[in-house]
Amino acid sequence: MDKKSDNEIPTLLKERIDLKALTAKTFANVIENIRNGKIEEISMDPNTGIWFFTHFGIVSGSLYIPSEENDAFDPTYFLHKLIFKTRDSLLSSYIEKGVARLTNDSSFVLLKDVTVKTYASPGTPYKLGYFLLYSDAILGISFGDQPKDQYVHVVE
Repeated sequence: MDKKSDNEIPTLLKERIDLKALTAKTFANVIENIRNGKIEEISMDPNTGIWFFTHFGIVSGSLYIPSEENDAFDPTYFLHKLIFKTRDSLLSSYIEKGVARLTNDSSFVLLKDVTVKTYASPGTPYKLGYFLLYSDAILGISFGDQPKDQYVHVVE
């Protein structure tokens, strides 16, 4: 990757806003702030989760926002940054070649400590440490306390 693309987000990505992703991130952030006591006027059960209703099932988890401090190495965040820097480098080269428009340009919501319950098999949810949920898959968002499942597939 060249130095220019290492620190720059390509124009194709900078000059767009995905309303669904922005709304989902804002919704999840507000619920997490209330749950964590950051909004003093309102209290919420600490077991409250955020649920994303999608085309394939229900996804619950917390927003993945890496800390600003780099004291501890976070391999998930490192891999995420590497993937997106590589993508941005490729997009920059496409811009230089004259590409002026993206297709499938939906944004995403980064989640951690995720449970995915598919509609096809709701009794066998999957547990994931990290999940990138594209906004075009989101049909709705809710929050509440979800009972713990007896049977869970853990994906490592």
